[in-house]
Amino acid sequence: MKRLFIAVDVELSDQFQTLTQQLHADLRNDEIVWVKNELQHLTLRFLGETPEAKIESVLHALSTVAGTTEPFELKLDKLGVFGSKYAPDTLWFGFSEFSNFRNLFEMLEKELLQMGFHENYGNFVPHVSVGRIKKVDHKKRFWETIEQRQPQFSQMIPVQQLKLIQSKLSNNGPHYKTIKNFVFN
Repeated sequence: MKRLFIAVDVELSDQFQTLTQQLHADLRNDEIVWVKNELQHLTLRFLGETPEAKIESVLHALSTVAGTTEPFELKLDKLGVFGSKYAPDTLWFGFSEFSNFRNLFEMLEKELLQMGFHENYGNFVPHVSVGRIKKVDHKKRFWETIEQRQPQFSQMIPVQQLKLIQSKLSNNGPHYKTIKNFVFN
């Protein structure tokens, strides 16, 4: 079994890196595990623990989907939080419009369901995680910071390939290993 996910590489612009540093400073009294720059990515689909016997089929599906997809761009332009107002758990950067990415997800999802993967439930919210929130001391201040730090700029993220990535969790955080790249047509 390998813990797998499918993602797009993301390299945040200097403006988004500066915003991350500002958030780090603003929220220094809260317990947040900040995602290292080199580990930031845009997940298309988390597969989870995948039996070795299914990996070849996943590779084939990714090759098929990539072969019929043209490169496109997404506009990174907002700051968001997953979890509730009372228990936020993830700080992220996201996109106002992502129909091309949703179409890509839906093509791949059909293939994965045929292989026996469980349907991906929940809202489809493409994002780049920047912090895992463990504890917020002052919720009102936290939410005011999120509102005040909404980006007044954007960054175009090229989506030209998908990666099948293995994730190994450790006490020092996750370690990612690319199994294979799938360049778009």
